[in-house]
Order: sequence, then structure tokens, then C-alpha cells
Amino acid sequence: MGPPSAPNPAGDAGVLPEFRSLSLQEAPSPPAEDGELDIMTMQRETAMKLVQRAVLALANAAGDVPATPPISRPHTPTGKENAHRAHRRTASRPATPIPTERKETQRVELDPAEAHHDEPTITHGDIGAGAQPESVQRANMARKFFSKTVPRIGIEDYLNRVQRFCPLSTGVWLAAGSYILRLCVIEKIVPLTHRTMHRLVLASLVAAMKAVEDHRWPQERFAGVGGVDQAALCRLELCVEFLLSFDLQIFTAEKMTEYTIQLQKAAQAATIATRLPTSFTLKLPNGRFQQG
Repeated sequence: MGPPSAPNPAGDAGVLPEFRSLSLQEAPSPPAEDGELDIMTMQRETAMKLVQRAVLALANAAGDVPATPPISRPHTPTGKENAHRAHRRTASRPATPIPTERKETQRVELDPAEAHHDEPTITHGDIGAGAQPESVQRANMARKFFSKTVPRIGIEDYLNRVQRFCPLSTGVWLAAGSYILRLCVIEKIVPLTHRTMHRLVLASLVAAMKAVEDHRWPQERFAGVGGVDQAALCRLELCVEFLLSFDLQIFTAEKMTEYTIQLQKAAQAATIATRLPTSFTLKLPNGRFQQG
């Protein structure tokens, strides 16, 4: 008798997460005290709320940061010229099978990206002699996350949408949060603003899903749920991976807890640092606080 067929964890019916509508407002809040945070028992909705609060707080504190101007150079190979250099991705494992009744999703589209598809980055093979400095290439990769305008869908509704149609685990949400922490707070590579946060979260979730879990949602489905085309999502995912130097694995619960606490503290600091709008004026009641 021949050997059994190779295992396919993604094909096991039992690994498919539960599809259900949810609201982050109703989800349990993460504990404020560091010592009370336990990622091993944390509900995925709580992890979502933690990431959503941090992303929003950091974006509010950053304000509107303009995108870096595109790299300018005489010629960028395209089409057949660039075909031999293009990065060709192949699936590392089959996507998780989706029940027929769950394949339909409600359509949403993010506003157009600041960067064009053909803008050169390191993901296009711009390495070696004649290449732009790595710092310039990294700045150009950061452009990929900018929307031309602030997306109409709020970040809370956006995360609810992702979790509704592509359910993800607590680990994926926390890993994605750690990527955002490193990209936007520790390394300060990508500005976290209201124009970048949707694409940043989407690409970080895709990268985290593939890095820490056996099952994965098809790229086409994730792109449709996130409101971008499939090619754009692939580029965004690659940008996250390159900017993190492909250091995506988090091997211990202690390290994941450390990143999660850092993300919470960054959000708390951002909340304190957020400036009041220029339209704000403090009005004190007449007759009070007057010097006699």
C-alpha cells in the first residue's frame, strides 16, 4: 500500500471560523492594567477592539500627514519588459474552503490610492546597481497605503466588515496589531493617519493570517471584502513584509503580550497627546473664576 495523501489543515471543515455579525461596541474591552492582560484567553472581539482603539487614537494624534512624492526617474519598465523581473507569487497552501451560502459578500470600495500600480518599489526588483537608496524605496512603499481622500467607511465598521466575512482569530488580530506598532510607532516607516489606516490594517491582517495560522481566506475574497482589487492587495501585503524585513513570526506568548502592551501604551499616549481642534473654545460661566 502507498503512503497516505499529504495532510491539508486548511481543508479540514473544523478549522473554518464561525461567521456572525458583531459590534465592537458590545465586545468586552481589553483590561487597562498590563498585569491583567492575558492573550491566551482573550476573545477575538476584544482583540479587534484593542487594535481598533489603538489605530484610531494614533491616527487622531498624527493628523493629516501628506504622502511622500513619487520617485521620479527616466523610465520604469512595464509590461513585457518587466515580466522577467516581476515577483511571481504562488500559493503556499490551498485556501480554506468556503460554504456556498457564505461566498457572497456586500460590496465596498476604498477611495483610490495615492500611489499608482506602476510606481517603482523594491517589490518590483529595484535592487543592485542603479537602484534608489533603500530609504527612498521604503518611503515609496509607504505611499501605497495612502488613500487620496479619507475613506467614507469608518474604521470600526471596516473591521466589523472584515471579521464578518473573513473571520479571524485572536492571534491574527494581535499579530496584525504588532505589525502596525512596528511600522508606525517603533520604526516610524508608515504614517498612521485616517488616509492610511484602512489599507494598513487590511494588509497587516492578510500577512498575519498567512504567518500564524493554518487556514487562509482566498486573496480574491479578502480583496473584495477590503474594497481593493486583488493586485493592489498583493502589493500592500508585500510592502508590509518588506518593510518588516519578513520578520513576521511571533514565537512566544510573552513576545505577543509585550507587543500588545506596547500598542495599548502607544494608544494611551496618543490619546493624551491629541490636539483639540482649532474650532474649540473654552467658555466659562459668567461670574466664576473672577479675581476679586
